[in-house]
Amino acid sequence: MTPLRLATLALSLTAAFVHPPASADATLPPIGLGMPNASNLYGLELNQWFVATNEATAATIIDGTISQDGAWLKFPSVAQLSHSATDSQAANDKLASAFARVGPTSLGASASALAPLNPTAISSVAVGHSFVGYWAMLDQDTTVQFDLKLDGHLATTGDRALGADRSGSAVTAFVVGSQANFTAESQYALFKTAGLDAFEVGGDPLLQQLVAAHPSTQTHLDVFGAQSDTMGRSLDVDTTLHVSANGTRIDCQTPISPACGRYFYMVGAFLFTGAQNGGAADFSHTLDVTSIRVGNGAAQPFNAVSAVPEPAAAAMLVAGLTGLGLATRRRLRC
Repeated sequence: MTPLRLATLALSLTAAFVHPPASADATLPPIGLGMPNASNLYGLELNQWFVATNEATAATIIDGTISQDGAWLKFPSVAQLSHSATDSQAANDKLASAFARVGPTSLGASASALAPLNPTAISSVAVGHSFVGYWAMLDQDTTVQFDLKLDGHLATTGDRALGADRSGSAVTAFVVGSQANFTAESQYALFKTAGLDAFEVGGDPLLQQLVAAHPSTQTHLDVFGAQSDTMGRSLDVDTTLHVSANGTRIDCQTPISPACGRYFYMVGAFLFTGAQNGGAADFSHTLDVTSIRVGNGAAQPFNAVSAVPEPAAAAMLVAGLTGLGLATRRRLRC
């Protein structure tokens, strides 16, 4: 399906690990692949996965009127590990609605833009998307594999088959894992290989790539994308995404942090749904992290997820940690 016209949605899309968008305006900000700092790493319990960031955003447009709900959270508290966003509006026999949710180990999103009394109506759009990013400090240099289950449904009831306002719906899901020796440039290269190079610039080009994405598999990035339109009105999706994360050793000049000599890992999962002029995408129940494998070990449930802890009294005593000039051997700087 040729890209839908989703150019004017005011979304704070953050398909990123840790950095928030500069603002939520009519363009999508670029992806921000951030690095942890020493104080954050100090608070991490060894061999424990933490939610470093999460987001749920829902937005709709009818006849140029934009509405949006949602929040991007950096280092969410325990109470913020699960939250959702809902948005809807109705006008001129059109109904647009969107939903997004995030939990400790799952994402959900849906979007519908319907005009049941006028299948050729235009100017109704909906988008729902969610994201969760994980950090871990492990005591071993290994490979961690994540498996994520995705299922849902795409449908098109509108009859507009041509032009920028044609009827349709889309879903894009991906999971990305850190590389050894990773840099922002190396992470962007993964997305470029998958045909998602607009993550570096954001804006309307990113939206257009998301609504037209197709499956792409790499060791550190697995992408699923599918669409419905007037030529293929209905599609059931049932698939599993797989990704590997490798660690980067934290070598410190002064071994004052528990992070020193350990290995830092990141994993991020993202789910996007879009609908326009008689389209609907329902993936409100999944993406779910179903299992995790460490090295050559057996698959096990991924349920040991926590919020990043508040600074402990001991950590406060070394509040100057960030000024100690910690360095890493593999180009990761705290």
